[in-house]
Amino acid sequence: MVNCDGSLVGSKNVTDPNNPSVQQVLQNATKPEVQNLVTGLELRNRQYAGGLIPLLGSFGREVWRFDSIDGRFVTEWLGIDGNAETDPAFFGSAAAYDTPYAAIQQANLLMQALNNTALLSEEEKNGVRGYAKTIQAYQFLIPLLTQYQNGIRVDVADPQNLGEFESYEDALSSIRGLLDEGYQDLQNAGGSFFFNLSDGFADFNNPATMAQLNRAMAARAAVYAEDWQGALDALSNAEPFFELAEGEGVMNKGAYLSYGDPPDTFNPLYVPRNASADEIMVVHPSIIEDTLAGDLRVDRKFFLRDTPINNPNVPEEAKYQDNRFDGVGAPLSLIRNEELVLIYAEAQTNLEGATAANYTNAAEAINYVRNTWNLSDYGGALNEQALIDEILLQRRYSLWAEFGHRWIDMRRYDRLDEIDQNDKLTGTIFTQMARPQSEINFEDF
Repeated sequence: MVNCDGSLVGSKNVTDPNNPSVQQVLQNATKPEVQNLVTGLELRNRQYAGGLIPLLGSFGREVWRFDSIDGRFVTEWLGIDGNAETDPAFFGSAAAYDTPYAAIQQANLLMQALNNTALLSEEEKNGVRGYAKTIQAYQFLIPLLTQYQNGIRVDVADPQNLGEFESYEDALSSIRGLLDEGYQDLQNAGGSFFFNLSDGFADFNNPATMAQLNRAMAARAAVYAEDWQGALDALSNAEPFFELAEGEGVMNKGAYLSYGDPPDTFNPLYVPRNASADEIMVVHPSIIEDTLAGDLRVDRKFFLRDTPINNPNVPEEAKYQDNRFDGVGAPLSLIRNEELVLIYAEAQTNLEGATAANYTNAAEAINYVRNTWNLSDYGGALNEQALIDEILLQRRYSLWAEFGHRWIDMRRYDRLDEIDQNDKLTGTIFTQMARPQSEINFEDF
C-alpha cells in the first residue's frame, strides 16, 4: 500500500513534499495508485474500533475494559478518578479524535488525487468520491458525537489552514451535506466501480449498492439531528439494504470492518473464550441483569466464562465476555439492517403529529427485531413514551458494543442518569469529552 495519508488535525505537520509516493499520486494518479489510496482509506476506517468501542462502551456501561497492568481503563473510563469532560489529555481519547481525523485526511488526499488526474473518467471519479465521502462522513460522526457541544472542525482539507470549529448542530448539518454530496456522486458513477473493496463491503461493491449504504448512514445522522422524516426518507432510499423483515440473516446484513490473519490486522475485540487475558473487554453486569427471558441475543453476544475475572478497581467479578467472534479474522459491524429497522421504529414514533398508524408501524418494526431473537410481540402501550422505552431497550441489546450507541442514545433522550453504574461503584457518567490537548496546542501555535 502506498504510504499516502495526510497530516492529522491538531498538528502543524504537513505532507512531506519530498515524499515521492505522495507527490506521485497528486500528479496524474493512475488507477492502481488510486486503488492504493482507496485501500488505505478502508484500512484507516477500521482503526478506531479497538479503542473507541470499549471507551464509549465503558461510558455507557455496556462493558468494562480490564487491563492487568494499567488500571486507567477502569478508573478513568468509568469516571472514578479521571474526568473526560475537563481533561484535554484524557486517557485513550485518541481513538475518539486523532484516529478518525486520520481517516478523514486520507479521504481528503484521495479526493485531491482525483482532482489532479486525467487518467480516470468522470464516472470513475464519481464512484471513488461517493465512497470516500460516505466513509469520511462516518468518521466525522465519531469526534462530533464524543465532543458533542464542544463542536468540531469539518473544514480540514488544508492542514495549514484549518476551518473554524462548528457547533454540534452546524457540524452535523455539514456531515449530512457531505453524505448528500456522496449520494449524488454515486448517482452519477455509472454501473460499476473500477476499484475493489474488502469482503466487508461485499454487498456494497457498485455505485447503486454503495448509494444504499450511504443512505443508511444518512438515516443514522438524521436521527442524531432529530429529523425524523429525513430518517424515513433516507431509509426509503437505502432499500433493499434496509428491509423490514425478521430473521438473523436479515438483521445481520450490512457493511463490516474486515480483519484477517497475518500480515493483516486482527479483530481488536477478539479474545479467545475463557482466556486468562491480560487485556479483555467484559460484559457489564447490568447488561446481564436486565436481559429478557429467552432472548437469543444473550447466547449470541455474551459468553459465560468458566472462571470469572476479577479487577481490583470494580466491586464484583466479571462473569461474561464477548461471544460474537470466532477468531482473529472475524468481521466487526459498521452498520447493519437491524439498526435501520430500529431507526425506522424510532422515526415513526417521533414524527411530528404522529398518529396511531405511526405507532403501529413502530410496533411492527420492533416485532421484527423481537421475533428474530425469540421474543414475543411487543405488548406495551402504543404511545411515544412507551415505544421509545422499548426502542432504547432493543437498541441496548441489538447494538451492544458496536459503536457506543448506548451512551449516545441515553444522552439523546436526556437519560444519562438512568444508566446503571452499579450501586457499589463510585463513578461518573460523562456527557462529552474535553477538546483534545492537540487542538488546544494548535490554537496556541
